[in-house]
Amino acid sequence: MKSNKILRSQAVMLERLGRKEKIGIWRDAAAYLSASSRNETSVNVAHLARADDGDSPLFVPGKVLGSGPLEKKLVVGAFAFSASARKKIETAGGEALTIEEFVKRFPDGSGVRLVK
Repeated sequence: MKSNKILRSQAVMLERLGRKEKIGIWRDAAAYLSASSRNETSVNVAHLARADDGDSPLFVPGKVLGSGPLEKKLVVGAFAFSASARKKIETAGGEALTIEEFVKRFPDGSGVRLVK
């Protein structure tokens, strides 16, 4: 079980939303957030740039790191962002959203891509 209370509460919130509304992407994201520390998700902004297919918002069930170039405007939701990752995303004209902000903007998960 995760010792980070905020992370646990985020995972529970996503799990409940996924079950209540029958939205698989939120249940999957909750499972990745709840994974053991050995399987935690960390994604570099360069990986996000390659994963982008146009207008789809991207959700990372973990931390976004700032390694690599980013020249695309992306909307990214994640549990945490390094300072350099947040700066690169915002400098490119995109948005770095917390899980709560991301779920409020895309509650049904339609068009959201899960990146891990």
